[in-house]
Amino acid sequence: MNYQQAIAKIHSFDKFGTRLGLERVSALLCALGNPHKRLRCIHIAGTNGKGSVSKMLSEIFAAQGQKVGLYTSPYVTDFRERIQLGGEMISEEDLAYYAEKVFAAVATMEQTPTEFEIITALAFLYFAQKQCDLVVLEVGLGGIYDATNVIDTPLASVITSIALDHTEYLGDTLASVAANKAGIIKPGGNTVLAFGQAPEVVALIERVAAEKNNRFIECRNETGSYNGKAFFYKEKLYELSMLGFHQLQNAVTAIETAKLLGASDAAIFKGIKAARMPARMELVSRAPDVIIDGAHNLAGVETLCKTVRHFFADKKIIAVCAMMADKQWRESVLAIESIADTMVATRASNPRSLEAGQLGSYLHCPHFEDARQAYEYAKSLAGEDSLILVCGSLYLAGDLRNYICDSTQ
Repeated sequence: MNYQQAIAKIHSFDKFGTRLGLERVSALLCALGNPHKRLRCIHIAGTNGKGSVSKMLSEIFAAQGQKVGLYTSPYVTDFRERIQLGGEMISEEDLAYYAEKVFAAVATMEQTPTEFEIITALAFLYFAQKQCDLVVLEVGLGGIYDATNVIDTPLASVITSIALDHTEYLGDTLASVAANKAGIIKPGGNTVLAFGQAPEVVALIERVAAEKNNRFIECRNETGSYNGKAFFYKEKLYELSMLGFHQLQNAVTAIETAKLLGASDAAIFKGIKAARMPARMELVSRAPDVIIDGAHNLAGVETLCKTVRHFFADKKIIAVCAMMADKQWRESVLAIESIADTMVATRASNPRSLEAGQLGSYLHCPHFEDARQAYEYAKSLAGEDSLILVCGSLYLAGDLRNYICDSTQ
């Protein structure tokens, strides 16, 4: 089996949809020899920020000299972004090799696992075989019933910013969402909670941590003097390579988790600066400036707007926007419209994407079904003092990132 065949077969499990629960993945991992039992993990759940915190922590412990695996989702342009070792994506050869082992185990099962369960099992097997010192493990959806939650007590259970998202699975209140995320907290561990949470979220996470006999650390917003590139936290200066006020929250969460687990100040400074993620307020081109951001729920979009308003106040903002139909798309696009001089509607290459015509009609703006045409139209309106903001969906970011980067070479 080659890489393309492995990817095609992994994606063929899409038809089984989202079926939360640990029975299938537990059975699959058992058939593979329970590789997850041989790993030391930091487990990270949350609505927004968990990808950035995961990347920061992986960079910090790599700077500490450890062999670090990183499991994250979704990907932006390359499927292999989801499974990384030492800052490098899993090779095509390794992915095909371990996928074949997973498929052989699947063939022995009574229940067919989901795509995410197969990828998770593949990642655990890969990390165990490569003898990682540490794995930074990002939850896919929710917490308690997510496939990653088969692990034993992790080194730390980290909860990032919690907001309403995936309400069909997680409930329509912050407390219900928080309760699901708190499912990653296991007996006798450590729990770290990002600052800026609603009071009911703090109360719930703290209660669950106490019930599970966890050391509980609630991060505090003691940051200051943020200029987009560096900030002070507890009288120490940290440099950031990812732009955004929300990255202060993420960085503090990573710093406190790393300190809890014994990372040196030097490794923390180096890791925070080294961390970069595609489609997180990512500046991909100049003159005009082009930023790609994958914020796809209302809380994330509002944070994006705050950052753009602050750091690009002197720019003419042209927003190329697509949204998933099952998100709070009306509220989100109105927030984007409030900072944009011009809106251009399009759709992402995902079945859940809102039709460009529907989005354009709602905003009374030009629309293009083809995302590349939408971007080229925005570019035709832009001067050197403009900012083209590609936003609303990680799928849209994936559709356009390589195209934009290649066109600027």
